[in-house]
Amino acid sequence: MKKGLKICFSIIGVIVILGIIFFVVDYNRVQKQKKPIFCIQNPAGIMNDGGTIEYFGLGYKVIDFNTLAGFDDIKIGTWSMDYNDFEEERKAYENTFEENLKSNEEFSRSPENVTIEVDDTTITPESVSIIITDNNEEQYGWGVEFRVQQKVNEEWEDLQYVSDDLSWIDIAYEVNEDNQLTLKLDIEQYYGKLSNGTYRIVKPVYDNGYMDIYSNEFEIKL
Repeated sequence: MKKGLKICFSIIGVIVILGIIFFVVDYNRVQKQKKPIFCIQNPAGIMNDGGTIEYFGLGYKVIDFNTLAGFDDIKIGTWSMDYNDFEEERKAYENTFEENLKSNEEFSRSPENVTIEVDDTTITPESVSIIITDNNEEQYGWGVEFRVQQKVNEEWEDLQYVSDDLSWIDIAYEVNEDNQLTLKLDIEQYYGKLSNGTYRIVKPVYDNGYMDIYSNEFEIKL
């Protein structure tokens, strides 16, 4: 009987220790806005708000918010943590989002007044610099996010990220007095080294909804 109790307590102890280790690892990942790795997705935990997903860990829960209004955050807590616990935070963000929409509608600007040119002196398989020229009266704010597309059989295809754990810093740059902005893109970090082929850069910009602006083509010849 005592031996059985010892085994039972030992098993419980191992589970508790594993739970603490798993929680610490996932907690640190959540603080960096990364998805948990020691959780399983709740099949019934996909919300009808744009893509929020709920995960269960060993004694804890993670909610990865991704709403249509752009609320993108990851929360971690106990199993009792609920989606509606963050309603005020979501509403505050959505109100700000709607106010920004109204402000953008008053801007006199168009993606047609923007060009993105690859600096051909900087082209390598690992990186490239682009020059954004924004001739709008009210210029856009330019983030660091970008995509790379390759021409395959005369069709443009997005390259895949080298990892699902990559993220973009939340910062926006403005053009200078010449209406230009030069950005060096670390292609290798997000897509690996480019092989021989024809490519272009895609920059998303917000204009009453996200849309893509494309650079000119460039080639990699090794």
